Amino acid sequence: MKLKKKLICILYVSLACWLSFPMGSAFAQDIHFSQFTMTPLQLDPSQAGKFGGDQRIIINYRDQWSSVTNNPFRTYGVSGDMHLNNKAKKDNFFGIGVTAYRDKAGEIALGTTILNATLAYHIKTNESSYLSAGIQAGIMQKSIDPSQLRFDNQFDGTGHNDNFASGENFENTSYLKPDFAVGLSYSWGTNTSAQVISDNGFDGKKVNVGAAVHHVASPNFSFLNENTDNLNFRYVLHTNTSFGVGGVNMAVQPSGFIAYQQKATDIVLGSYFRYNLKEKSKYSQFSNGAAMSVGFHYRFADAIIPSILIEMGPFAFGVSYDWNLSGLSAASSGQGGYELSLRYINPNPFGTRKSQARFF
Repeated sequence: MKLKKKLICILYVSLACWLSFPMGSAFAQDIHFSQFTMTPLQLDPSQAGKFGGDQRIIINYRDQWSSVTNNPFRTYGVSGDMHLNNKAKKDNFFGIGVTAYRDKAGEIALGTTILNATLAYHIKTNESSYLSAGIQAGIMQKSIDPSQLRFDNQFDGTGHNDNFASGENFENTSYLKPDFAVGLSYSWGTNTSAQVISDNGFDGKKVNVGAAVHHVASPNFSFLNENTDNLNFRYVLHTNTSFGVGGVNMAVQPSGFIAYQQKATDIVLGSYFRYNLKEKSKYSQFSNGAAMSVGFHYRFADAIIPSILIEMGPFAFGVSYDWNLSGLSAASSGQGGYELSLRYINPNPFGTRKSQARFF
């Protein structure tokens, strides 16, 4: 009976985790965002400092499953990164970054807090490409509220009764573990300036592809002392591209990633369609420059993700919504979750002063 009750406990924890992971099944849930292009350091450590600017700050918020639970899954994130140019050799340089994420999931208040520091190094292989490698190190804290768990010996004949003792003793309701990740990526572009647009209009071509491995220390995440349940490696392949359409100030920007962890697979593919509102054009009066992107992505077997990204000078604001298509849609009525993101880049990517970085 003791084993049975513990299995029920694990089932509840696993169910809360599985509901927010789109494909397959797994006993552990990693923090994830649909606007993955706005969480570069969470995707791959080699992305630190890999952008068209000197400093970058991004804030993220995700709210999911409010249609099927009174306690929706909420995720908060903030990241900051910058590049460190070596004045003696500007072609190769370091990038550094820090990230903080907080996630709270479902009725049992399964909480996750992650703090990371990231270091990357970017090597110029020729006039139009860079090879980058990065490492990430930090701490991961997880917690659970046992009072929200339900056990079979709390059944009073008609339903759950809080007055009945659960008979369980959770000594590990919270724990802190070290965590590490590594990543490698390659960037190529015909327009390697830090400008959002090229000198001849929005006709540049840029490709960024990479791979990362998370949880390389495989920390134990069990809340039960006698159990050893290690957090498995999470493998990520990702790409972010941009292909300008000559003469119309527009770019098609396909992007996507594939993540695999303990038989659970997350695949998101799609594209942004970006229109640049030029300074002093008849379409825009923004002195700092502006652009608008409309995106459509698909998370396999789970959701369609429409999104909008508005850029105004150094700021960018993104909104997306997961329209649920999985088997849970019968209960959710297709309502998945929404995300908000805010990004700041210095110097203004629409401005005249160029950064030493030569990426997106």
